[in-house]
Amino acid sequence: MRFADKLRNYSIAPAKPLSLMDEEQVKLDALVIGGGPAGLSAACAMAGAGMEVGVLERGEFCGAKNVSGLLYTTVLSEILPDYLESAPLERPVTRRSLAFLDREAYWSVSFGSEAWCEKPYNHTHVVYRAQFDRWFAGQTEELGATLLEGMVVENLLYEGEGATKRPVGVQIRDDEPLYADVIVLADGANCMVTDRAINELNLSRGAQEQTWAVGVKQIISLPREKLEDRFNLEPNEGCAIDYIGVPFEGLVGGGFVYTGRESVVVGFAAKAETFKHNRVSPAQVMDAFIQHPAVRRYVQGGNLEEYSAHMIPESGYRAIPEMVGNHVMIAGDAAGLVNMSMYHEGSNHAMASGRAAGETAAVAREAGDFSKEALQPYVQKLRASFVMRDLSKYKDVPEVMDSVPELFSLYPSKVCSLLIDFFEVSLRSKAEVQKQAIQKFLSGVPKLKGIRDIWKVRKLI
Repeated sequence: MRFADKLRNYSIAPAKPLSLMDEEQVKLDALVIGGGPAGLSAACAMAGAGMEVGVLERGEFCGAKNVSGLLYTTVLSEILPDYLESAPLERPVTRRSLAFLDREAYWSVSFGSEAWCEKPYNHTHVVYRAQFDRWFAGQTEELGATLLEGMVVENLLYEGEGATKRPVGVQIRDDEPLYADVIVLADGANCMVTDRAINELNLSRGAQEQTWAVGVKQIISLPREKLEDRFNLEPNEGCAIDYIGVPFEGLVGGGFVYTGRESVVVGFAAKAETFKHNRVSPAQVMDAFIQHPAVRRYVQGGNLEEYSAHMIPESGYRAIPEMVGNHVMIAGDAAGLVNMSMYHEGSNHAMASGRAAGETAAVAREAGDFSKEALQPYVQKLRASFVMRDLSKYKDVPEVMDSVPELFSLYPSKVCSLLIDFFEVSLRSKAEVQKQAIQKFLSGVPKLKGIRDIWKVRKLI
């Protein structure tokens, strides 16, 4: 089947017929590469403004290549105000915890609020992306966008040279080209199309080279009653726990546990190159993490339903490339818009950037100008939003994590040891027990280095 014929089979709003350049070529107002939160948000904004939009997703369906995790919904609530009524959200996060791990010991602090148990639930939810992205794609189609799944974009098609060079369409693997006035690149972390476009259009790359973290997750099913009992949850409550320490010593990263309706998400993310340096595989780290007493008690007796991994751009603000060229904008993970601080914020940034790109494209269409200069308001929107402000605030996070490896090994063990030793019950006096516990805690860490490390780590908060 020819690509043009395949496109005709998709639902298009009758009031917005596709314009055929000839029998073989189909041209839309806009094309979005990637059916994740960034791409779908861009498509929503453009379709809502009356543009003919095609979303090209290389997966079998939107969300097919994504995994579960936390979703912040502040931007989503503006794009789709009624999302709470129909979105496949597992549980709201009504309690958060931070845990330090030693070999067998652990220490944690938890916090929450009754307000988080009521709508909009602090805009924080556990979701399974395969379900959520598919739902989001359906909402995008209802606004008038055309969704083309299972379509692999090989490259962009260009016209012109030098400063006037611009993309005019995309080449689909084993199919006909598709053309558009403007293209939003939202092809995620594994962004080969974006990478080639940056080179073709001579866009500047970030001040620092992009580096990557490997995220690994397991979904383990548990009966609802057992899950709520183990985590001390009410039926419409959920929790998110972050872990640092063992077994992540030598790695730059940490673990997490999230609660679904009838499942537990267990996983971790760590800088990719540190696995090689420590001669350990992600699978080995995952096995050690899930067997730690502080984690095992939550999942024992459950059934493994999914085991997945994905890449995360983790260099932050200084690695963000030039995001605008003639007739093209870059959004979401493809632009590296991920906050790797303790907030772990990516999907919210993706939706904010996608929406800003879509809104900019709609204004450019009204003006009939998709030049690089005409699309600059996209960057201005991001700079004025929480996205760039937060990424700028946490621009030092990658360097801090690299320069304080003890944050993921020695210091969590020290904290656990101090508390375990401090509350040891023995025949010795409390003064003697406490003195020895403090001496043990202070040993092995030069005071000046400890003070410097604490000063650096403040930037993670």
